[in-house]
Amino acid sequence: MKQPPRPPCPSWAEKLALRPEDLSPADREALQAHLEHCPVCAAARADYELLDARLRALPDPVLKPVPRLAALMSKFASEEEEHSAPPFAGRTRPASSLYARPRPARWSRSRQPVWTAVVALVAACLMLVMGLPLMHLLTESGASSPGTLLVTYRGHSSAISSLTWSPDGGSLASSDLKGTIEVWSALTGTLRYRYETSAGIAYAVAWSPNGRYLAAAFENHTVEVWNTETGQRLYRFTRHTDIVYALAWSPDSRRLASGGGDNRIWVWDATTGANAVVYNGIFPVTTLAWSPDGNYLAAGDAGDIVRIWNVHTSNPETPLLSYTAHSDTITSLSWSPDGRYIASASKDGTVRVWNAKNGSTLRVYTGHHGSVDAVAWSHDGRFIASAGADATVQVWNPFNGEVALIYRQHSDEVTAVAWSPNDHYLASAGWDHTVQVWRAP
Repeated sequence: MKQPPRPPCPSWAEKLALRPEDLSPADREALQAHLEHCPVCAAARADYELLDARLRALPDPVLKPVPRLAALMSKFASEEEEHSAPPFAGRTRPASSLYARPRPARWSRSRQPVWTAVVALVAACLMLVMGLPLMHLLTESGASSPGTLLVTYRGHSSAISSLTWSPDGGSLASSDLKGTIEVWSALTGTLRYRYETSAGIAYAVAWSPNGRYLAAAFENHTVEVWNTETGQRLYRFTRHTDIVYALAWSPDSRRLASGGGDNRIWVWDATTGANAVVYNGIFPVTTLAWSPDGNYLAAGDAGDIVRIWNVHTSNPETPLLSYTAHSDTITSLSWSPDGRYIASASKDGTVRVWNAKNGSTLRVYTGHHGSVDAVAWSHDGRFIASAGADATVQVWNPFNGEVALIYRQHSDEVTAVAWSPNDHYLASAGWDHTVQVWRAP
């Protein structure tokens, strides 16, 4: 049974409900720092932004701006002056008007604006207190059902190869076949940064778990790492001798693994390139995934094999385990949140769920038609999302194979899929040049 969402930190609840422009620069900076370390508040903030984006998208006759309290009080003051001024000559009120009814003798006109302002203030406080439960009710039940498309990002001019969600849930980064990396608001589609290089196709993009770094792998045999706060490049890794296809951050954000057409996996300090260790394979490395505890590194290759190394004890020349049941190139890997299982997608049209300790197959999913290009395990462990050449994203239970949802809004092959940090949303992208953000089951 899904647990009810935890409330945000009481000291931040009020600021979470405000738009950025309503906060002082100091409060915005403090709130951003808090969100980087509090996933509960980050999830609440993401939901507020979603609700705000959905409200802004309503047509004008439906959405009416709520005046600020200061504006209300100004209006009340004007009404008081109007009531105290002499009536216009010949002015009459319709008999049906509420104003035609006599007021009780103890009612004072001079008190009306003050009383109304107090009511408005109380109402505003109640809205603040009730904001999170109301927002949660709207987003969970009425505002959008599973599979509802929320945002379509159309900033890319070519097929999209990879995407990654920021750890705070507010942004997505996507890469394309022209070598462009774009960072944009996951809930509004507003472009925030664009990295343009002359490195050729960008095959993979990965956001570090601490949110500070963004890495991308390129056709020209290099990996570049940027600071997400300043947009400045920190390091360019040049030890590969062929196309770099895959990237994976260690859970502590200290190490980055990269793999490519030279059959090698390099593990290195992402900000300096130091302490590099090379794992030698037999075939081009197409995908990488680090275990949640940081002890194991999984690699899929063009030889249809999934290999596992213990990064602390394994001989780089000899993997700890090898899984060989696929019959075509491994395209994507994803660990279960508890580290007990690994899901692998392949061009053979299947997704396999393996026991990570012994390599036995737990399940084979065959719901797709054609190559499966992407696989992602939800953070709560309940679902796997997979996507591929049939232009669908399919969400299913990894333990019984039951399908929860099939998303069909893309018009061409889907090459990437990613869960939001709070598992409320899925982002998918592909050959139709779009990234689509939609409601998860």
